[in-house]
Amino acid sequence: MSNDQNGCDVPRPVGGWNPSSVQARVLEGVAAGLSSGRLSRELHLSSKTIDYHVRVMSDKLQAPNRVALVSRAFVLQILRTDVWPPRIASEPVD
Repeated sequence: MSNDQNGCDVPRPVGGWNPSSVQARVLEGVAAGLSSGRLSRELHLSSKTIDYHVRVMSDKLQAPNRVALVSRAFVLQILRTDVWPPRIASEPVD
């Protein structure tokens, strides 16, 4: 477990995988329902780069689509369940 900004214990994701900072921002955007186009504009990345990160995370979490990716991220406690818009539960790794 690690501590969040409020000093509360935050469980580490199952399997030890933590998203990179870019993956974290992409996952948060996907969880909030943003399209690749909108995410690319907001993160100043190409749509292909966004789709690449979604595909890599989907493969890592064995999720066949974006909905399943977000669902698995919540189940594995990668995304916090107590905030909106969704946020990563632990600090991203770079």
